[in-house]
Amino acid sequence: MLTFALDALIQQGTVPQRVYALHLAPSDPRVARSLARLREEFERYPRYGGILFESFTVRKLPAGWVSGVHESVVGQAIERVDHPEAANAIWLTTHRLLKTLKQEEFTVRLLVTGGPRLLALQALSAAMLLFDLHDECFHLYTPPELRERAGEGAVMHRSSADPPVRLVRVPLMPMVMFAPGLQEAARLEPEKLLQVERQPRPSAHDVRCAQQVIARLSSRQREVLRAIAQPGATYGSVSQQLGISPKTLESHLRQIYEECRIAWELGQQERVDKHFLQAKFARLLTER
Repeated sequence: MLTFALDALIQQGTVPQRVYALHLAPSDPRVARSLARLREEFERYPRYGGILFESFTVRKLPAGWVSGVHESVVGQAIERVDHPEAANAIWLTTHRLLKTLKQEEFTVRLLVTGGPRLLALQALSAAMLLFDLHDECFHLYTPPELRERAGEGAVMHRSSADPPVRLVRVPLMPMVMFAPGLQEAARLEPEKLLQVERQPRPSAHDVRCAQQVIARLSSRQREVLRAIAQPGATYGSVSQQLGISPKTLESHLRQIYEECRIAWELGQQERVDKHFLQAKFARLLTER
């Protein structure tokens, strides 16, 4: 299916620089055969000359960068979609791949067709967060009779006698169009995004108190609050991120803690620290 889609894209006048195939662990003989067939085709087929093809395995703990180093990725490779970590691993892997390509200022064309449906669902989820208006998503319609003959790489390119395939552009509205603040969330490490997602939604009371605190802070104190509320943030990492001294950070945090005590009506014996801020503000600030 990938070569059918690529042929259709080239026929429309778009020749990509890179093609990535996202897949489950190649220990599956069918996956291994398909990847070997694809590599062979990218090496010998004239129309694919100059296109970089690489496969990308779904892993439980994917490494941070794709280009040049992904072959040495550490982490458990996922072999089946019913693996308990499959959904998160697919999302994390896709997020890292798309994020890397966007950081390198590539326009991305995402093809969701064939393979397990969970791959397509999680790829679309990550794309909605990271895509901009230049990126596109496609589905390939292949007539059943051609799809049956092409299984396992038996047919890599349709002939003039074959029924036509159709590359369908799928409307995909990037979240940044109606929630610009998600641009900042998109820059978080994907593991942190999942940590935020796992946190319970704040109660209406907590939302009111948090909004009261945010309204009373200075713009610099809001920056400190947003940074320290990220899951996994440390005082040292926030000082470095914001370019302020530990003493200045401590001063800002004292004021933030005091505003929290007032908003939540907490006594001095009740503990307010970075863990309190992460519990009360992480999800709210990410969604904002």
